[in-house]
Amino acid sequence: MCRLSHARRGATLVELLIGTLLGLIVLGIALQLALLARASYQRVADNALIESRGTQALELLTMALQHAGWATDTPAASPERRWPDAKATLSIQGADSCTPPEAEVLGCNGSGIRNSDAVLVRFAGRSMHTNSQRPDDSIIDCSGYGVAEPVQNGSDDQRAGYMLLYLARATDQEPQLMCRSRRHQAGQTVAGRWTSNGMVRGVETMQLLYEVRTAGGTSSTTLSARSLTTEQWRRVQAVHIALVVRGDYNTPRSANKTTATLALFPDLQRVEGANAQDLEFTPTETQRRRAVFTATVRLRNPLACDVDVC
Repeated sequence: MCRLSHARRGATLVELLIGTLLGLIVLGIALQLALLARASYQRVADNALIESRGTQALELLTMALQHAGWATDTPAASPERRWPDAKATLSIQGADSCTPPEAEVLGCNGSGIRNSDAVLVRFAGRSMHTNSQRPDDSIIDCSGYGVAEPVQNGSDDQRAGYMLLYLARATDQEPQLMCRSRRHQAGQTVAGRWTSNGMVRGVETMQLLYEVRTAGGTSSTTLSARSLTTEQWRRVQAVHIALVVRGDYNTPRSANKTTATLALFPDLQRVEGANAQDLEFTPTETQRRRAVFTATVRLRNPLACDVDVC
């Protein structure tokens, strides 16, 4: 009987076990590298998403605030430029910790999401010279619709545009920056109707502080909305904005960690009438990445008709 040579023999049980073990080690290393690559991709994508959202939100707020009080320099409905007078509706008005009701006015239907603020800006647009009731689309609101100018001897709010910015929750309960403006149909506004659009998702809180010129005009002070009088709203010079924006991905490693309180306005030395909720934010969902975005927007237009600007 012929014996098998060593080269033709199969692997022993020990050799099979060693081979299997080595294969599992290699597979485990490959799986760990794949998980690390996935986590790294999610971190980079989330940081880019947060940066994009924060930039979009600041750009929207800047655009809206710089629209406040605007009156066209080439009016079609009147022979001269008409700035808001002392009796006109306020061109800018804010509210602390506010969720506006379904209306065109800035009322508070309850506390805002994480004590977030709301701000309403009013402005006039520019009409077509061939038809003073139709806008020429050079001035638009946050819905992308053109805004016409007020008619001569008519109400300043008859066709003036407005943008109401606040936070609300989407259908999936994600907080988002909202913007409400007048509804348009066939190129004209619809009286008493409005459109609310979700503009930027992931905005956890929005806090606003207002730099107000003193009555003498020699200095200014920074106030929260709750501290401003009607007359002071007409003397707002700048708005300080602080947003906390989060991403979409969870970070499991930070699920059980406590997140430090975030300072919203670290560079402001003194704010009159401000509460702790106006100046800091403590996250509750610690597994989400987030960042603080700040900006100071100077208002460009007179909010009331003074002698030196009219």
